[in-house]
Amino acid sequence: MASFVVTVRLSEKFREGYYKAIKDFQAGNDFVLPADIAQSRESHNEYLEGLKAEGKLYCAGNFNDFSGALFIFEGVPEEEVHRIMQQEPHNQNGFFTSVEVKEWTHRF
Repeated sequence: MASFVVTVRLSEKFREGYYKAIKDFQAGNDFVLPADIAQSRESHNEYLEGLKAEGKLYCAGNFNDFSGALFIFEGVPEEEVHRIMQQEPHNQNGFFTSVEVKEWTHRF
């Protein structure tokens, strides 16, 4: 079965919320995300942990500049990858501005 790489672009609102939390943290304050992002983040992490436990998600992570993220799925049909990404909590909450799915060959 095929593997797929998914790249997403994160919204300006999401990036600004993270940047502010990081800046505040660097200034010695607690790391506090805006409530809507924090709630979405909790659901997002639970969703991805479930996909990982099911053996569908190989790995995922954000780009260090918070411009987007990358997800790698192995052994999942393309239609299911699209469905998974449509149901992804950050996408459902409007924090993804684009989602691109590409077939990928895992060589080693």
